[in-house]
Amino acid sequence: MSPATPIITLGAPLIELSSIDSTNMYAISQVHQQLAVSGSCYRADFQTQGKGQHGRSWNSEAGQNLLCSYVLELKSMNPAKKWGPNDQKGLSAAVAIGAKAFFQAYAGDETSIKLPNDIYWRDRKAGGILIENTVRGMEWTWTVIGIGFNINQTEFNVEGTAPVSLHQITGKQWEIPRLQTELSKALTKSIQDWIQVGEEATLENMKPLWTSN
Repeated sequence: MSPATPIITLGAPLIELSSIDSTNMYAISQVHQQLAVSGSCYRADFQTQGKGQHGRSWNSEAGQNLLCSYVLELKSMNPAKKWGPNDQKGLSAAVAIGAKAFFQAYAGDETSIKLPNDIYWRDRKAGGILIENTVRGMEWTWTVIGIGFNINQTEFNVEGTAPVSLHQITGKQWEIPRLQTELSKALTKSIQDWIQVGEEATLENMKPLWTSN
């Protein structure tokens, strides 16, 4: 790694919430109120209005799954760079790579990325990503990275794609705080890699991880 490459750490401070409308909505409100600290993670036991891509809802039993949002101030990653909307594709790829690496470490090699924002195990959805950004003029200032993974839940009441949890895959109960720590490490690495190698290389690195199913 180049000495000039800033070190990014996700997951600290960790703000734990018992029940919230959505971790992304809460994180965005913290950014708008200038209360957010870059790198922070907001984790909830339960979301009343969990959000997915294109306005879809994310349904989850209380205390059973990993539900969190990270906030990053772009200038903290590279103060010399003028971040713009065109850089967002690289971040999305980096987050997907990190989320897949995290889940694959426990669920195995049948884990894949399904574009644009889902993590699958075989043909079943294990997790989802929702990235929302703050832009001032043409400058991208903050990003909120929302991630949800099915961990210990065993029954789902959803339409469409069949979900799957880590417990269903492995037969084990999992400690969500420990998994949160490992997710933070995986995302820190993948985002740091993106900053170092750039968007084009990051997108190429993601291609072998896709599934079209």
